[in-house]
Amino acid sequence: MRALFLIYDESFQAEISAIIERDMVVPRYSRVDNVIGARMAEREARESEGPYLADRRNHMIILVAEELTISRITEQLRALRRRKGHGLRAFVIPVAEVV
Repeated sequence: MRALFLIYDESFQAEISAIIERDMVVPRYSRVDNVIGARMAEREARESEGPYLADRRNHMIILVAEELTISRITEQLRALRRRKGHGLRAFVIPVAEVV
């Protein structure tokens, strides 16, 4: 089992949903809206430099699935990031146990 932590710009929602639904028989995951990254918060605090995409909204998805499923999803996420160039980060970690 693997866990996928995915942080992305809200404008990617339809594409992200399509990827997950295509590769998971029953998509089960947690989504957190309005995620603010440290870099965004730091830049917003320094208003003299101008706004850092102040209206930008990120979401985070956390999902756990078999390794093959996570591999298929991450392959498609890599392709999406290559097309878009930014606005997407994913981290995969091993899962020892699900309670």
